[in-house]
Amino acid sequence: MVLTIPIIAILFHQALSSPEGFAATAAFLSTWPVRLVVIGLLWALFHHLLAGIRHLFLDYGVGLDRPVARQTARITLYAAPVLLVLSIILTLLMGG
Repeated sequence: MVLTIPIIAILFHQALSSPEGFAATAAFLSTWPVRLVVIGLLWALFHHLLAGIRHLFLDYGVGLDRPVARQTARITLYAAPVLLVLSIILTLLMGG
């Protein structure tokens, strides 16, 4: 995820530079290989977010028992793909 930050910054700069740059960026982002990479990055972002929230609770002593820790780990693993699918559906419904 960190390695994509310069690429995202370059694409953002290109999209804001001119109407032609925006069109080129939109065309690049609409190709299926790039969309697959974006989907993978989005899943990684959701998983990272949920795991971070889980670890915040662990830092405060919530969920340290082994059964609870395993359950929250499973929730993190299953909730990230659910959030991914929901975000894809929402994007398609909004015309993206």
